[in-house]
Amino acid sequence: MAGRPRLPIGTFGAITTTEIAPRRFRATTRVRDWDGRTRQVAATGSSRSAAQTALKVDLTRRMRGGDAAEGLNADSPFPELAEAWLEDLLLDVDRAESTKEIYERELRSLVLPFFHSFTVREVTVGRIERFIKLQRAKSYTRAKHSRTILSMVLAFAVRREIIPRNPVKETSRMKKPKHTPKALTPEQIAAIRAAAAAWRTAEGIMGPKPDGLIRDLVEVMLGTATRIGEALALRASDVDMAADPPRVHVSGTIVVRKGAGVMRQSHPKTHESNRVVGVPLFAAEVIRRRLALGEGEDQERLLFPSRKGTPLTPHNVRRTFREVLKAAGLDGMEITPHAFRRTGATLLATELGIQTAADVLGHTSTATTRAHYAEPDRRVKSEPAAVLQRLAPPS
Repeated sequence: MAGRPRLPIGTFGAITTTEIAPRRFRATTRVRDWDGRTRQVAATGSSRSAAQTALKVDLTRRMRGGDAAEGLNADSPFPELAEAWLEDLLLDVDRAESTKEIYERELRSLVLPFFHSFTVREVTVGRIERFIKLQRAKSYTRAKHSRTILSMVLAFAVRREIIPRNPVKETSRMKKPKHTPKALTPEQIAAIRAAAAAWRTAEGIMGPKPDGLIRDLVEVMLGTATRIGEALALRASDVDMAADPPRVHVSGTIVVRKGAGVMRQSHPKTHESNRVVGVPLFAAEVIRRRLALGEGEDQERLLFPSRKGTPLTPHNVRRTFREVLKAAGLDGMEITPHAFRRTGATLLATELGIQTAADVLGHTSTATTRAHYAEPDRRVKSEPAAVLQRLAPPS
């Protein structure tokens, strides 16, 4: 004789309610927990309905097991899936906190506004295709980030067996627009240097006089090919002016943490970016000047602090840099502080090879350096012509 059919995982059987005392009732049922075991659970209340309600609340909590994804299904609202993914993301110890914050910000600003009213099941290939095309009409980067975040959320749903497949994988591939890295010209560098040196020094300018920070930062970024956050994170203990050549240890970056504000992170953008860079004489002179401003102080002090001695935010420095560009007559040319890094990469790649440029920039692959930083060397070289001359007809 066949036994009682086994309950599906996460479900419960019929509820039985009995009166155990005057105005006191117990509701009981069998539930198959997420570990596969079937157990009897109970709850009490002052009436039959109260006991049953208390039991159902307990069952719901039990089925979730503290995991926001448990209890979700294909008919759940998509925002609930997104919140469960965020909760799971916070437990990922292999991702940097800054990366988690970026993912959350892009989820809320790019993805949720479009899919807020859909269920998980309704996030179909066709709707995703339309969503990505709308984002692509604004920019390739926006569409790429939107696609990545949405794919991670739905991959999480696949892993939790909420949906059988990730529909993002069925959408059309986006063609990346051609991009050629562009270094600053000597004329542009000269104009930026002049504008940075004269920044807020004219008569009649209100507020405190500049201390040369933006001027010095330009020189150090040019001489080290660092990211702006890395340059702002340099400490007195990170530089060795007695070495030949002088050197800088790029060991951190400036980040802005939710709830914590601006702070120095103990590693650069990636752990592989931790590196020691030889410094040219013009940048070393500037670093010595910055060190002299805090002679005798803690070696952990920053070379480029705010007036209060706290870290500067890259966002505020970029805003000042845009004003410097305007004064230099270079506004509207899409120049950012990252242009100094591309300029250094281009010079190093041209003179010493792409591998040296990748090493100085902290890249694990020369492909990244070549695709995004080093401007192609378009100089006409004489050696190939000399070699091809061997194909000349006999005289």
